[in-house]
Amino acid sequence: MKKYILTAILAAFCLTCSAQPNAKFLELDNYLKELGIFSFYSQCNYGEGIRHEVSASLYVNQFYSKGMSELTREMKLESDSIMYRPNVIAIDSIRRTFSALSATASESYLYEFHQGDRDTIEYSIAFAKATGDSLQSYKHYNAMAFRNVREVGRLTFRKNILDKNFVGTIGMGRYSHWHYEDNPLSWKELKPFDGEAFQKLIEPLFQRALKTKGVKSYPIYWRHDEGYNDDTEGDIMTKAKWVVEDSEENKPFGLTTGTHYVFPKEQEALALEVLHDLDSIAFAYVNAHPEQLYSYHKYTKYYTGSWATLLEGAVYRRYKEKFYELHTFLDDDGFHIVSITTIGNMWMPKDWKRLKSWTNGKRVYLHTKQ
Repeated sequence: MKKYILTAILAAFCLTCSAQPNAKFLELDNYLKELGIFSFYSQCNYGEGIRHEVSASLYVNQFYSKGMSELTREMKLESDSIMYRPNVIAIDSIRRTFSALSATASESYLYEFHQGDRDTIEYSIAFAKATGDSLQSYKHYNAMAFRNVREVGRLTFRKNILDKNFVGTIGMGRYSHWHYEDNPLSWKELKPFDGEAFQKLIEPLFQRALKTKGVKSYPIYWRHDEGYNDDTEGDIMTKAKWVVEDSEENKPFGLTTGTHYVFPKEQEALALEVLHDLDSIAFAYVNAHPEQLYSYHKYTKYYTGSWATLLEGAVYRRYKEKFYELHTFLDDDGFHIVSITTIGNMWMPKDWKRLKSWTNGKRVYLHTKQ
């Protein structure tokens, strides 16, 4: 394993040397972490180079039921309605960095609207690729989208007062910074993600965990034959991912198989340890295989009721090709980790946690008493 990780680090180093991100962006990314702003990292290879993205959420007091005057006093600092900590520091730092970078950027775009307690900020900055097609920009409402770029930074922030007694989301925003590394491999040299090879690396983690009291594993089998109409049968499905669009006339085929691992609440520490090791193996694997298509996501926090996609093995998206995925889901019972492979479209039953198999609406439960 040490030799494998060392190879991955060397491969990642060779790639990162080819296209370093702007130093000012890196300083900003690190500073937001120091402020305690929750940040998220992702890395993917879809054939245009290795894309790295850091994003940070800027949320402010999501639920209030106070009078307008009290709310205004709490949310304002001096006369600026977006001046509250730590977001004010983060937003100010982002804007200062973007302003400094605008002198050398290929394009820079800023839109602001402030009226009373309503605020909107859209700030984008882009750097073109050194070679190839020229940068293209598109305006979507008050935001900008870019194509043929090497590096992009973006700040989106909105704060709206809904009524005098209730605020749904007082302020919400997002900072994102992404850049491409050059991939020395051509499109013809790229391959689908090797899910079987990756699963062999992570299987020992699960086998060790299963020796712990309370940790369980269950098979996954979800089959949706072409033409089966789940609505007609009264079985509402969650279509988590599809390669072929679903319509009234077209109910495409999908077969998902794999394993569902359950870590009860009392084994939360073990679950977090396994997730940490899964992340390390996934990161090492994708960096050691720049020829494979994938989307990797790093999590530092997990939230109840939310899915976290750790790794998606991409394919060329031809119908009935296999694609591998690794997810985790946290609920009141504990952590659920699913390692699955899908052929065609992925159809996920609503009650997937209780099922051994699902075939065109026919359920086989893990436990007989349901």
